[in-house]
Amino acid sequence: MENAGSIANKRVFALIGGIASGKTAVSDILSELGAYIIDADVISRSVTATGSEGAAKLMEAFPDCVTDGAPDRKLIRKKVFGDNEALEKLNGITHPLIIKEIHRQIGEASGVVVVVMPVPVELRRYDLVLNVYAPLQVRIDRLVRRDNISEELARNMIAAQMSDEDAAHNADFTFVNDGDKEKLRRAVIKWWTIYVEK
Repeated sequence: MENAGSIANKRVFALIGGIASGKTAVSDILSELGAYIIDADVISRSVTATGSEGAAKLMEAFPDCVTDGAPDRKLIRKKVFGDNEALEKLNGITHPLIIKEIHRQIGEASGVVVVVMPVPVELRRYDLVLNVYAPLQVRIDRLVRRDNISEELARNMIAAQMSDEDAAHNADFTFVNDGDKEKLRRAVIKWWTIYVEK
């Protein structure tokens, strides 16, 4: 498949990493440096917003996860993480809609584009794949605090995603995010200087 970056002289990078690994922290720094950010999480919410095609499909697939006439993301999350069949059903609905919108936004963007994706898809389309790694317990603690969930649910959410080993294997470069924000920032800026500004 033709690389997205070969179109109109733009360069398109994928930014992957498990939930609560620090993809947002890295993408925020890349944005400050001049990258155009496309966030699959933001797209996921937009394509399943109330009244959308995605919302209708979710309510049909998960009728017990509807609140006030709209899909309840928290209920769906609790239902699918730990249930592979339900997770596959969810992904079968949302992924095609998300990918279509990612393609549309890439087509309209220029310069350096970074697509932030919790679930890595179509990685061969990208000029480079960047990965963010954080230790497991750090991610669990972040999830529990950030989303006000149990440690069990946090572990199930992490287990349902690509393993750290697979993410690193699929990436061209890995940033380590162990909680030291300044160290992470220096690493991202150094990468940008070498790979983008060269």
